[in-house]
Amino acid sequence: MKKKLLAFLLASVPLFLTSCDAQEDISETISNSIPNLYVTLAQLGAFIVMVLVVIFLGYKPIKKKLEARKQHVENEIKETEKRLNDAEEAKKSAEANILASKVEANKIIEEAKDTALQASQKIKDDALKEIELKKKQNEVELQQRKERLEKQAHNHILKAAIDTSKEILGRELTQEDNDKLVDDFLSEMNKQDK
Repeated sequence: MKKKLLAFLLASVPLFLTSCDAQEDISETISNSIPNLYVTLAQLGAFIVMVLVVIFLGYKPIKKKLEARKQHVENEIKETEKRLNDAEEAKKSAEANILASKVEANKIIEEAKDTALQASQKIKDDALKEIELKKKQNEVELQQRKERLEKQAHNHILKAAIDTSKEILGRELTQEDNDKLVDDFLSEMNKQDK
């Protein structure tokens, strides 16, 4: 408030120093048209004071505020550029993470496929082994049945041969006679099978 009042007073000083009298005659008007040294110096002094007041009360504070504003704007621009750079780096980092995640996902999928193929192959191999084992067991069982059936047939044939030989010979055979007859009969059977 004081600054504004001082500026107003200094601006109005030249108005008070010069006076206009409407009743003066022409000769005085001509003499008055030549500048008076004291009045000119007073007006010049008032002008200089006015310029100094404007400089110190108006120009310098405004200049300081403009500089502060300029600095603030420059800082904001730098901060914005820094944020943009940080955002760009974050974007690149995110893209790199996404790419790495895709690569990792593809790797996991490939590993899962390989594991599934290996498990499938193992199951297939196990099934083939089990089939082969059952096949061998069946062959062994078949061979055992065949041997059992041959033994039963042998025993049955032997019994039939003994019974027949008893009737034919009319007497009971000894173990040696019995073995000889059985061996002869079996060798004849083997010859017929071939």
